[in-house]
Amino acid sequence: MESTSDAESAGGPQPHDIKQSISAYTQSEKVKSGLIWITQVAEQVALMEGPGRQQGMVLLKTLAHMVADEADLAGRITGNRSWHDIAKKINLALVMINSGVPEETGYHLARALTLVTRIGGQAASALKSRGLF
Repeated sequence: MESTSDAESAGGPQPHDIKQSISAYTQSEKVKSGLIWITQVAEQVALMEGPGRQQGMVLLKTLAHMVADEADLAGRITGNRSWHDIAKKINLALVMINSGVPEETGYHLARALTLVTRIGGQAASALKSRGLF
């Protein structure tokens, strides 16, 4: 059985691997940005009162759902199960939001951000090793 490096040296980088690395990297950047947005909005909404807080909570829920959907999409595109773990962590943050405690989302979002950063770093390394980054 040929190792990956033997297959690559025989025929160059595999297009499927390159496409997956590009997809993983681009999705990681998109989801990472979304997680940072959610974290910032959650901190602001936590300080609000009255109708402003209610409207902020609606915005926060919308953002969190969008980013969780992007993580699910990334998992389907790349086949990497870690994306589903990321979506689960975002959904745990949504539980906090739905419970009216947006200030409690930070822990779950930070864990998701750690996983996303790891995926993006691995994808960037794979692309760099092929001279594409």
